[in-house]
Amino acid sequence: MDDIPDLRFALRYRRTSLIDKTLLKDSSARRKSFSAALQQFEEQMEAARIVTSATRPINLYYGLVQAGLAITAAHTPGNWSFGKHGLKVIDMQCDLPDITVRPDGDGAFQYVDRATESEQLTDPVSFGALWTSLPDLCQFPLEGAASPTALDLISDRHAESMDHTQHGPAYFRGEIAVNGEMPQEADRETWYRTTMANYPGMSNAELWGDSGTTFREPRKGRYLVAVGWPVPQGKPAQDISEQEVEAFFDKLAPQYRFEQERYLRPRVGPHQAPPPSSLMTWWLLLYTFSMISRYQPRKWAEILDLDKSPNAAVVQHALEIALPVLPHLVLEALDKEQVLFGRPLRL
Repeated sequence: MDDIPDLRFALRYRRTSLIDKTLLKDSSARRKSFSAALQQFEEQMEAARIVTSATRPINLYYGLVQAGLAITAAHTPGNWSFGKHGLKVIDMQCDLPDITVRPDGDGAFQYVDRATESEQLTDPVSFGALWTSLPDLCQFPLEGAASPTALDLISDRHAESMDHTQHGPAYFRGEIAVNGEMPQEADRETWYRTTMANYPGMSNAELWGDSGTTFREPRKGRYLVAVGWPVPQGKPAQDISEQEVEAFFDKLAPQYRFEQERYLRPRVGPHQAPPPSSLMTWWLLLYTFSMISRYQPRKWAEILDLDKSPNAAVVQHALEIALPVLPHLVLEALDKEQVLFGRPLRL
């Protein structure tokens, strides 16, 4: 986490640099609220660094709400302020992965959701499904969460034909990285069809090769699956530019936080809707955490008990991860464009 840039300067700079580029130029009320909200976001994030996991969700969530107010002040035409959360947690007595959060009216969540052009959340969704869909947390399994998980996608830079020439119908090529035990060869096609049904954009993807060569295991507990997406209109590979390949993968699985790191995110919710953006998924998770920690402090203490709770370590780690992730996602939402870093060393 120490290798990830501190974005406080960038966020402070936006308090003047965004004025002429956004709706802030039209209203002193917007500008004053924008500045005050970003100041509160920064101070809540600083407070979250100091306190332990017992209190951290409250600082993180309310800091994020203030950042949301700055986002809507800058980018939402008409009424941009809000007075309620817009969410409701259903039955906090459940095990953590089974706790459900749903939309509730039109509040902060909905305002920021629209301002950032995220996928709309219309139905209740489980905490476990949100957790596993998030690229930042997909490597840290939450016990009891059986939902599909975000998957690394390694994209090729060039299109390719099935016959490995430049003249046949082209495919966009990539490999999907999966953590777990590789399926037996006889089960691989069934596994592929069943699993990929959970991921938007995978309906026309094909296994690249036969079941014996498509799957490979670079190391124990992780395997790669080679796939291809047919290029529309059967264009030959020689006619597909690197820019076209990049544009295809940017739509299917945009780079996330780090250069050339892409993720397939699974559908969530009872109607298998596409997931909210990563920013809004974090919002839902932190709202749920803050509600438990505020109104069910004994349950929250039990969740954090490293000696008794199987999820204590990953929950505490998630709250650590949020410290660098939230400023990054807020900066992108304010700029309305990606800010990508080089990946620090991962062990």
